[in-house]
Amino acid sequence: MKKLLMILLFAVLSVNAQQVLDKIAAVVDNEIILKSEVDGQAAYVAAQRRIDITDDLRKQVLNAMIEEKLLYAQAEIDSIIVTEEQVEQQLEYQLNYIVQQYGSKEKVEEVYGMGLEAIRRELREDVRKNAMAQMVQSKKFSNIQASPREVEEFFLRYRDSLGQVPEKYTIAHIFINPKAGERM
Repeated sequence: MKKLLMILLFAVLSVNAQQVLDKIAAVVDNEIILKSEVDGQAAYVAAQRRIDITDDLRKQVLNAMIEEKLLYAQAEIDSIIVTEEQVEQQLEYQLNYIVQQYGSKEKVEEVYGMGLEAIRRELREDVRKNAMAQMVQSKKFSNIQASPREVEEFFLRYRDSLGQVPEKYTIAHIFINPKAGERM
């Protein structure tokens, strides 16, 4: 009886002690997209655009990540190979861009919580996959051309299903009230 009570107590405590560390946002082919990856990419995009992170932005980022994974899956099927030189060049460009965004290497290391070499190791596989996806995209979709007439016909045909973009205006007014007798 005592053993059974101890096992039951241990089981209840272990179930309550479990904590969800991450969630799967999507699965594309054999690739998993984690919620933390979506949140991280959304934060990166928001920092680039200097906007707040919204659910709509997260959805856009998730859709872009799914599209990239689909292109990567096609690259695997097509046996597309990316050289280490291409990966290094793209990785170097991306790291320089991140450093430029944050202002210094020290700031990047502080924000990411790791050194640049660790960041480089973390990004290497993603950069390789991204390069493969870009190669597929350029190979498959580079021949697509649309004339202005075709674009206009498409717009007229699908006008009802396209979203509305609200008009935006920015108005500024400078008013200086002159006092009587002052010259301007």
